[in-house]
Amino acid sequence: MEPMRSTFGIVAGNGAYPATLIRAARRQAPQTKIVGIGFRGETRDEVANLCDEFEWFHVGQLVKPLQFMLRHGVSEAVMVGQIDPSNLFNLRPDLRALVLLAKLNRRNAETIFGMVADEAERKGIHVLPATTYMEEFLPSSGPIAGPQPNARQMEDARYGIAIAKEISRLDIGQSVIVRHGTVLAVEGYEGTNACIRRGGELGHSKHVTLAKVAKPNHDMRFDVPCVGASTIETCISAGIEQIAVEACRTLLLEEEQVRELCRKHKIALHAL
Repeated sequence: MEPMRSTFGIVAGNGAYPATLIRAARRQAPQTKIVGIGFRGETRDEVANLCDEFEWFHVGQLVKPLQFMLRHGVSEAVMVGQIDPSNLFNLRPDLRALVLLAKLNRRNAETIFGMVADEAERKGIHVLPATTYMEEFLPSSGPIAGPQPNARQMEDARYGIAIAKEISRLDIGQSVIVRHGTVLAVEGYEGTNACIRRGGELGHSKHVTLAKVAKPNHDMRFDVPCVGASTIETCISAGIEQIAVEACRTLLLEEEQVRELCRKHKIALHAL
């Protein structure tokens, strides 16, 4: 059981994840006040309407968002939803963010979000796992949607998961595209969708598998791997026929839409 919280903060990036978490929190802790912050050009408008208190900021601002949360009594918060990779190098940082960024030897999603989480902790806001309230969205091992994978696909699924684990261990990415035991594309700075499109093109849109995992020592406070309707739609356009995700560590969002898209386009989605 989740502990009862009188006030709960959410730092909302893009995609369906933030709104899904807020709705789950409303079901599980209906008396909790939800205070959200969003980023212009990233966060969906619906997130603002779902929160009791909400404010918009620019990617890179640090002091004012934390002050906003503290002013509204937030002592626990989550960071959910992605930030477009290009924005990580196109920040509009305030002075405090500039000072902290200057101390980072490596700048990637994990180090930057880790910096934000550490600063929040210093100010008295405990950053919770991004899976808080979301346990029902973490599928266990087995088929999820679409047709059952055949033997050849299962081989590629297991191989893709193993390779994805290795590249994630090296902080390169969390997804790979494989076809008949050959790695076609590895996710890097460009993000999952660009990796899918590149891999689909190289595989000529035939018998291609997407494998997606969490890092071996994944910081579950942020960047939890997700599969939602937009992921499936990108796979459809790229000709991906199978998606293999890591069981119990990958969030399944917009499940009804995902199931219908996988059924209609014969994409095998399962967890290993």
